[in-house]
Amino acid sequence: MRSSQQKEELGISLKKKTRKISTTLTLTFSLIIIASFFVMFIFNTMIVPYYYNAKMEHKVTSVMEMIQQSSSSEEQLERLENEHQVTITTQPIDGASLDDFNEALTLNLNRKKVALNRFWVTQETLDQLRQTARPIQRSFDQGKQKSSFLVEMMVIDDTFYLVGVSTVNFSETAALINSFNLISLSLTLILIIFLIYVSVRKITDPLVELKKVAEEITALTFVTTENIPANEIGELAVSINKMSHALATYQKNLLAKNDQLKQFTADLTHELKTPIALIKAYGSGIEDGLDDGTYLTIILQQAQRLNEIVDQMLDYAKLEQQQTLQKVPIQLSEIWQQTLRDQESLLEKEMILLLEAQTDTSMSLIEADPLLIKRTFDNLLTNSIKYTTDKEIQVSWRETNDFIEFSISNQTSLPSDFDIEKLWEAFYVHEKSRNKNLSGTGLGLSIVQSIMNEHGFDIEARLVHKTLIFNLHFNKKAKAAFFDERVV
Repeated sequence: MRSSQQKEELGISLKKKTRKISTTLTLTFSLIIIASFFVMFIFNTMIVPYYYNAKMEHKVTSVMEMIQQSSSSEEQLERLENEHQVTITTQPIDGASLDDFNEALTLNLNRKKVALNRFWVTQETLDQLRQTARPIQRSFDQGKQKSSFLVEMMVIDDTFYLVGVSTVNFSETAALINSFNLISLSLTLILIIFLIYVSVRKITDPLVELKKVAEEITALTFVTTENIPANEIGELAVSINKMSHALATYQKNLLAKNDQLKQFTADLTHELKTPIALIKAYGSGIEDGLDDGTYLTIILQQAQRLNEIVDQMLDYAKLEQQQTLQKVPIQLSEIWQQTLRDQESLLEKEMILLLEAQTDTSMSLIEADPLLIKRTFDNLLTNSIKYTTDKEIQVSWRETNDFIEFSISNQTSLPSDFDIEKLWEAFYVHEKSRNKNLSGTGLGLSIVQSIMNEHGFDIEARLVHKTLIFNLHFNKKAKAAFFDERVV
């Protein structure tokens, strides 16, 4: 086993290697937020400008396609302008010079409140439009205005059509947005990390308390926690509390079993020591020629005594091992009558009167092991014969809807403050028998209790005005086999 110093050093080592869950969660969530901000920054800088330009190009292209597919009246063109927020202008190609064409086109744009300082349609572009009959896109940079005019041009029926939209320099705009986001999100990040830390602590504080409870349980101090939140941690706390109660009960039973085992060993040693000592003493007397004719008889009696103790021990051990019961439907009164027939000679020899209250109707059948129930009746009757003080034993039966009750009682010399639970302890002899021929091993009542428990039946002992009463309840409905936590 490790010394206390080694355990302490191990605990310190584990604390150094183990990071608190609150710190881990806070760092994890913070890194997720920072990574998300970094991705957004890259997206705004590199992806959004391309996306913006693509959307603008798609806008002018879709409007031009609508112009191709529908009538090109002024009302129709005006409606398209308003719906799609674009500028549409037309100019007939009537053989005017290129300069006059561009001047007229610029004037039309100015009327639509589009002022351009860098706009010119080349002759090459016009020739290409006439030859291909397909639209052409151009972007006219407006220089210091930090904007461009994106247009799509097409010639339809010797009329020049232009669909245009003003676009901003989005790279510069994205840089401005990122600068603002950097400041605002930095402040927001500090607030978020603080809130995360507070929230995580609310989650982990119950875990810290559960850790302390677990450490107490490890030290065999079976405490419980009262801090039970309404979540999965609360369910864990309830389970730990149940485990603590179960372990406390198990430890109590285990300590009690250990004490019983120690007492059992001491009593067994005492029970075996007495006949062995007598056999040895009288055997030495025979060897020394001191036998008066009774020594061999005493030795045989003590050998028989040893044999009875061993037989009782074997029966008790078998019952404690919970071997499979051979249950069959039995009539309790018939087994009791058989017990009386077997003990009839002993009752007559001791001149004991047995008073039994007879029932008018036959009792119900009970599922039980007949041999063990017979042993129960034998031990109870023998116990009453040994310790009755007025040579009288009373027996009664009672049947209800749930069970059959068997009661056997006799007068006793036990004091009124006697601890009745001691009767069930192995090798406990509660009274010194007046008849040495009837002295027992103290295992009889322990065997009775084990048999009843194995069947799931109930048994109780009561001491009422110097009368010792045993009540046995044989349940009519099958019950789960009694579970007794045994010491391994």
